[in-house]
Amino acid sequence: MLSRVAFTLFGRNIYWYGIIITCAIILAFVLAFVLAKRRKLSSNRPYEILIAILPLGILSARLFSVIFEPGLTIADYFDFAGGGMSIIGAIIGGFVGIVILCLVRKHNFFEVADLLVVVLILAQGIGRWGNYFNGEVYGQLVTNPALQHLPFAVEIDGAYYEALFFYECMLDLLGFAWLMCMFWFVKQKGWCVASYLVYYGTIRAILETRRQAEYVLKFGSVAVSQLMCFVMIAAGVIIFTYLIVKNIKSKRSAK
Repeated sequence: MLSRVAFTLFGRNIYWYGIIITCAIILAFVLAFVLAKRRKLSSNRPYEILIAILPLGILSARLFSVIFEPGLTIADYFDFAGGGMSIIGAIIGGFVGIVILCLVRKHNFFEVADLLVVVLILAQGIGRWGNYFNGEVYGQLVTNPALQHLPFAVEIDGAYYEALFFYECMLDLLGFAWLMCMFWFVKQKGWCVASYLVYYGTIRAILETRRQAEYVLKFGSVAVSQLMCFVMIAAGVIIFTYLIVKNIKSKRSAK
């Protein structure tokens, strides 16, 4: 594993995790302009989305972590350098931000959410490399010497563990390619966000079962992140059902 610290600036450590997350956000933000142009949306829309989701996403990601991560308490909330950010928490905060944006600016929720999830899953895939530098979010012990290297495993304190960060990164990038095609060619609003919820919820629910116990967020004996994944899948299925029924009714009325 490499050092968590990229460099020191004015006596303060700058971590690779923060650099990677920042680069992922910037790339997603730039791509959002391309996608907005494709759907003939205002060039201001990516700015609105960024302002709506970034503060709430970061605050919610940290809050979710300190509430449910073993060893952290609410007193640790502002110790961001100490680690502890939940992607599931960020998704919840971002969702709240998008709902507020759509209510205030009178935007179509599916229109905004479709654009967001395409760039979001890309940022998530890139951001997972921050876990590599932090030496965290790895899976079960790998004892087969033939698999004791990337992309299968990472070395932690002399032992090798499943490289879950890499698995999710690749699956996120695969999901990104799928959502990009859907956004580019499917005109009906809502299909991208429904697909994201089902797809990402599924891969996270599966990967959560492979995590080391200290990286599983729990409320009592309940694995909270996995529970939220099932909520995401259910929400995606509900949206799919709504869109299909709406499409059928639209075709009937057109006759």
